Amino acid sequence: MEELNKYFQSETVELWRSEIKPSDYNPRTISPEARKQLKKSVKRYGVVGGMVVNAQTHNTLVSGHQKLSILDELNKYNPETHENDYRLKVELINVDLKTEKQLNIMLNNPNSQGTWDYDALREMIPDIDYKDAGLTDEDLALIGVDFTMQTEGESYLADALEELSAPINDKKQIEKEARMEDVREMKQQIRDEAENKAKDMGSYVMVNFQSYAEKENFMLRFGYNPDDKFIQGEYLVKLIDELS
Repeated sequence: MEELNKYFQSETVELWRSEIKPSDYNPRTISPEARKQLKKSVKRYGVVGGMVVNAQTHNTLVSGHQKLSILDELNKYNPETHENDYRLKVELINVDLKTEKQLNIMLNNPNSQGTWDYDALREMIPDIDYKDAGLTDEDLALIGVDFTMQTEGESYLADALEELSAPINDKKQIEKEARMEDVREMKQQIRDEAENKAKDMGSYVMVNFQSYAEKENFMLRFGYNPDDKFIQGEYLVKLIDELS
């Protein structure tokens, strides 16, 4: 058997949750909305992407604090009494404390994770359920896809999928199959609508300021809320014409 490449320094192992100690220095936080999205992802896809634990500092968690917190909640784990203890897979490393802290920052640092290719991302949107991918309506607006409001078709599809996921008996099998066909047709319709909307993606432009104060001055000058993230271009042009 060939040896593992030298750049793989961790080992995938199973540990009891009670054996893992979340770090007391972790600077990474998460908003309630982002946590809600992550919890939804864990429930839908499972834990994708390893949690890193350092054996040298008595199984301190280096990366994956938010995922661990959600797993604790889902398993009703009590960190004080260790009630409802459970097994999980982690990436085990063996490094000193300084290296551990450096890895904690690096593994959580957006600067080390690359940036979006917005053109490629736009092309993917029609083929996915963007909210299940963790994207928001604001994200779509930023990349040039106008989905700021959920369509009637999407609402119908969400309701239909929830209904189909409920337990059924044999008598309702025919109705379920007919409903599934409706869902397939509706999903294709939504995909077609998304493709048509994406054709007008060039109508967006992003304006960046060096500081919040500069943005605030700009927004107040034209009567906008300084915390707004999107403004209508045609209305802004009208205001500029009136002021000039």
